[in-house]
Amino acid sequence: MRVGITLLVGLSWSAVYILLESAQSVFFGSVLQRMDSFQLGFWVFGITSVFLLLGVWLFDPEQVKLCGQNLRGLFVCNCSTAAGWILYLFSIQLIEPAVAFTVSSAAMPISAIGLAFLGIGEPVSLHMKQKRVGLGLIFVGIVFLVGATLMGLSGFVRGSLASGLLGSASALLSGCAFAWMLIHCRNLNARGLDPVPIFASRFPLYVLLSAFGWLLKLDYKAPVETGDAAVAILVGLMTMAFPLYAMQKAISGISVLLLSTITALGPLIVFVLQMIEGRVSFSGFVLVGLLIYSSGVLLTIPSLLSGHGHERSG
Repeated sequence: MRVGITLLVGLSWSAVYILLESAQSVFFGSVLQRMDSFQLGFWVFGITSVFLLLGVWLFDPEQVKLCGQNLRGLFVCNCSTAAGWILYLFSIQLIEPAVAFTVSSAAMPISAIGLAFLGIGEPVSLHMKQKRVGLGLIFVGIVFLVGATLMGLSGFVRGSLASGLLGSASALLSGCAFAWMLIHCRNLNARGLDPVPIFASRFPLYVLLSAFGWLLKLDYKAPVETGDAAVAILVGLMTMAFPLYAMQKAISGISVLLLSTITALGPLIVFVLQMIEGRVSFSGFVLVGLLIYSSGVLLTIPSLLSGHGHERSG
């Protein structure tokens, strides 16, 4: 009964994360893209981290002690979070953003399985045929999208074949970094750290790197009015910081593989929302790759849910 309630809570937070994250990608993208991404990241995650860490220090000092006892794990979370975001932002500068988003999302469950077979993270069982077929389709979707990108059929590549290769590799590595981050967040939660201090403690390195990127104007677009910047930051707090907090809450209740696979639904939901909104900018090849990949995700999730209790006990 306890496992069922924990699973339900984890799935609920997963749904909150994926829906808000997808809505942000569709409806708020134009607002957020007016600013330097490093400037936006600095303010959104800097404000979030400061206020949450202050709250933990004032109201739950025991968690502060636990943070001090798990500095190595928190450091790895910082590194993987920063690497994931920076690689992802770099990839969308070089290849079609829809491809970058899909490849990064797809790489998360595949990476979770690869790390599990290396003895890192939770054990994973591939005994169900439906699960193997679903994961196989996710992998085929990645290969198809990367191939379309390298052949110049995805709709957008900035520069040469080398740019497509570098952008695709960055998207793949960003997904690997996010999977690595989820594994360490799960480990920290098992050691008694609550989602709030874990979430607040895994962004300082990213905030620091964002400050350097902002000062060096690595993603400078144009001057932004103070009012517009304030609106973008407020929107970012609601549609970037809170969904990531929802992910942090979800990982305390469900496995890394299940969460990363649910997260991989993002590109499909974005596509549906864009159809509702009336603007779908995917090329035909991207759409085919997305359909292959999404069918794999939709096949995999039920098989993971049916075996969730067994895998947790294993």
